[in-house]
Amino acid sequence: MKKTKRFFAVVLCMLLMLTPLAVVAETVTVQAAGPQTVKVKLDKKTGKRYGYDENNQKVTQQWGVTAKGFRYYFGKNGAAYQADQDMVGKYGILMKKINGKYYGFDVSGHTVKGIRVGSVSMYEIPKLYYFNPKTGAVDKKKTSLYRKYAATSTLAKQNNASKIKKVLGKYKKCTISKGNTCMLDGNGKDVTYTYDYVQLNVVRPTGKGSSAEVVASITVRR
Repeated sequence: MKKTKRFFAVVLCMLLMLTPLAVVAETVTVQAAGPQTVKVKLDKKTGKRYGYDENNQKVTQQWGVTAKGFRYYFGKNGAAYQADQDMVGKYGILMKKINGKYYGFDVSGHTVKGIRVGSVSMYEIPKLYYFNPKTGAVDKKKTSLYRKYAATSTLAKQNNASKIKKVLGKYKKCTISKGNTCMLDGNGKDVTYTYDYVQLNVVRPTGKGSSAEVVASITVRR
């Protein structure tokens, strides 16, 4: 009997040694590869741009960056997303949702950064958006804050223009109207500050006890 028990004990040990051990899975975080380097060619007939990889193959449904650092996104047919100048003007943008985030593209197909004015659909009135300088995606927090800074003034609630002017920085041109404004009971002058891509329209109060400039609107540069 003892010999039988010893025999089974030996067999059990051998079976345990032969049984594969359970492997503990290790979580590995794989970082997404950055946009591949592409050469962009312009189709002069259509005005559309296409990207080609190092094997001269057309790039589709992915990001691409040129040797000069211009970043594009190429759609299903290989054409880069780009704004239609006839529809939005030279400084307008096309907004597209990619992987859950909105990006802006100018008339050359380049991703935009900083403050721009655009709309996510043809039915939406163009609004201010702030695009992250590194990723190109809309920064929701700063967009919300800057929209408050650029909110249109009313008689009941006048919005001081100092904050949005500080965010926009140095302007390229300042134009002052000859006649009085049609806003705020006509007590002031319309002033337009022109920046690289947008225009800030304010009202500069006139007369005794005049206060600071107030925001009228922010629009695409004309």
